[in-house]
Amino acid sequence: MRPLIKYIIIAFFALLNGMLIAQSTITLAQAIDIAKNNNAKLRTETKLVQYRQALVNTAYRFDPTQFNVELGQFNSAFFDTGFGISQSFFLPKVYRKRAEANMYQVKSGEAYVRLSEAEIRQQLDELFSEYSFLTKKEGLLKYQDSLYNAFAQKSLLRWEKGESDILEKTTAEQQKLNISNQLSMLGKMKDYIIIHLNWLLNDGGNYIPETGKTDILPYNIFYDTSSVKNHPSILVSEQELLFAKSLTKVEKSALLPEFMAGYRNVSIRGTGADNQVYQGGDRFSSFQLGIGLPLFTKGIRSAISSAKIMEDIRTHEYTAKKEEIVAKIQQQYVLYNETIQQVNLYEQTALPNAKTIRSVSDKQFSNGQINYLEYVMLTNQAINIESEYLELKRNLNVYIINLHYLTNNY
Repeated sequence: MRPLIKYIIIAFFALLNGMLIAQSTITLAQAIDIAKNNNAKLRTETKLVQYRQALVNTAYRFDPTQFNVELGQFNSAFFDTGFGISQSFFLPKVYRKRAEANMYQVKSGEAYVRLSEAEIRQQLDELFSEYSFLTKKEGLLKYQDSLYNAFAQKSLLRWEKGESDILEKTTAEQQKLNISNQLSMLGKMKDYIIIHLNWLLNDGGNYIPETGKTDILPYNIFYDTSSVKNHPSILVSEQELLFAKSLTKVEKSALLPEFMAGYRNVSIRGTGADNQVYQGGDRFSSFQLGIGLPLFTKGIRSAISSAKIMEDIRTHEYTAKKEEIVAKIQQQYVLYNETIQQVNLYEQTALPNAKTIRSVSDKQFSNGQINYLEYVMLTNQAINIESEYLELKRNLNVYIINLHYLTNNY
């Protein structure tokens, strides 16, 4: 009985493992929610923001408070004691500038998180759109495959009976092989999309995109100057610029004086300056105030100059990023407008032609007016038109996805 129990246990765990890794269909909205919570890049960048937030108050870090003790003959020939405490500090303005720089760094990290969210949303849109296209394309290829399978079988019979030459048989086999190769490659592309999707979601599940209908995506796109300025990549450049400006102010604050305040308490034994005799228990106090001036400022001014250079670099980057986004929007609009015209032309002319070719060829083949080879060729022509239409819709969806991302409009 022991080997049987062993096999039962192995079979149970194999079944359980298969259930755990079973694929489940997921919608785009569900994928977006899962990615926001589990994507590895977003998790890392969110942690980095938390790290930078924890550093904000380090701007108010003071130098260590100095405690000192004095023992010996420093007031008279007798043994005296003394202790002191002192603290150095800058003007409040210095600490505020440091805190502002740290806060801009936090905002920069938050802008990177929003940029990553937008990029992941764009990738998910592309994956779902591409998977839906490939599924529809697969249906057309399978239909073509069934036609060429039947054609290849009939060609083989005709060749064996001597009713056709080797060219017809070879052509049929090659067409069948081409379709088979396309289906195999298409299957690998779908697998790639599934792997990429699950990598983006990163929650341990095994998902496949919901396909639905392969239609044109909603075109809810509007943009103006303000919407372009709110694009995540431009916001990142803007925060980097503000951070660079804040660092310049921090470097300039190094030219401000540093202050010191202290307290000192000592004993005196013997006759004091007032001709009175003091014992060891008598104590005298004093206060100290000091100021530190940066007399040698060459290094400080070099740091300020380098900070200003970085500020100029960030300014140019910010301007260039805005120009880049506007140019990309205009490019995508050109491609979108051209493609939508072709889609409309196909819907008005090419698709009705393909439908006519299919229906007429079906009737002619049924009536014996054309042979099977002619029927296959005509049907293949109609399928190619439908495939070209699918390609156009696929390209159009890519442009719409890009415009949604570039205009930050979903």
